[in-house]
Amino acid sequence: MRIIESIERKNASFSYACFIVCSLFIFLTIPFARTFQASVDRHLGDNFLLYFVLAAVICSFFVVLARLKQSLTGKVFLNRFAWLSAIAGTYVYLTVKLRENPEEAIHFLEYGLLSYFAHRALSHHVKDVTVYFTASLATLFVGTVDEILQWTWPGRYWDIRDVGLNFLSGVLFQLGLYKGINPQMVSEKIKKGSIKIFSIVLCSCIILLGLCASNTPSRIVYYSKRLPWLSFLHSNAFMMTDYGYKHRDPEIGIFYSRFSKEKLQSIDDRQKEIHSNILNKTTQMDYEQFLRTYNPYSHPFLYEMRIHLFRRDRYLLRGKNPNEAKRQALTISFKENLILEKYFGNTLRLSVYRWPQQIREEVRKHAALDAFYESPVGSDLFTSFTEKTLWSAIGGFLIAVVLANLLVFKRSRR
Repeated sequence: MRIIESIERKNASFSYACFIVCSLFIFLTIPFARTFQASVDRHLGDNFLLYFVLAAVICSFFVVLARLKQSLTGKVFLNRFAWLSAIAGTYVYLTVKLRENPEEAIHFLEYGLLSYFAHRALSHHVKDVTVYFTASLATLFVGTVDEILQWTWPGRYWDIRDVGLNFLSGVLFQLGLYKGINPQMVSEKIKKGSIKIFSIVLCSCIILLGLCASNTPSRIVYYSKRLPWLSFLHSNAFMMTDYGYKHRDPEIGIFYSRFSKEKLQSIDDRQKEIHSNILNKTTQMDYEQFLRTYNPYSHPFLYEMRIHLFRRDRYLLRGKNPNEAKRQALTISFKENLILEKYFGNTLRLSVYRWPQQIREEVRKHAALDAFYESPVGSDLFTSFTEKTLWSAIGGFLIAVVLANLLVFKRSRR
């Protein structure tokens, strides 16, 4: 008996070690990911990573199918085949959809493998169906940490959509295990110990995501002043999260900002000389460098304005290209300029970025003035709830999880 327990402990230790090593590998590749991708594109072609991921998914599908064919027949095999085909097809669809960002397709593959290691490690302690949910959440936790580390690295940024994709990869893999392979060791009866482990992992994910949602520019400035070694975060032009407003304007449509309309116009009036001088002195500065220098931490108003300017001028150039959809491009350019004139107007008038009347009238003539427009600038701001509301919801959820666990333990004793 002791020998069996010793072997089981060693197997569990090895499984957890595989999960940790896989997680560390994902983290350690962050500094080299872009360089590696550029090298592969240069030597093997732009689509090599895409084809590699597709080949890995398809080969894995046929290997699993061949093993199932050896032990299953009839309706059971057909049911498993249908599930595995649907999941493999979803992987292929999402991989192809990510063809413009092949490094994300590689991540999709990595997190499928990580999900497998999470399941393998947890199955030593969780012998019921909650293992699939807990393993998926473990993948979510690692994926969130991965995005946090990416955000701290120069040239990389936080993207909640990538967190969702990583989580989706883990969920799909667990669904494949549950419906396609259905390991015999997994019992349908849920044990209280499994619920406890699931609750701990779930709450850890919720708290970590909540902390990410609270990592606003003002908070980064606050703690980096007290921890000088974190001051390098100010050079990151891409914020992790921030709260703001979703504004509606009858002439424009919708645009987003960290400030209310009144606050925007107040800052524009009080600091127009300061902001216009900065814009006039930095006309030769690279756009990305401008955003790093005048970032959301130090110059949020100027940061927003510069992005609107960039988008306005980029679509103005596209409108001059006969191969582009001229009316659509000039409509976007005109609407962005309208945002600048109405809410950044005083600064714009004193800067070299103000359009001459001739250009404005030419663009106006070709633009669809009545078209509804929603500017994507600042669309990643949280506008439907406040930070206080968020933490109230998280607090209520955590209390509910604790009460649910107490109820389960009370009933199990009975």
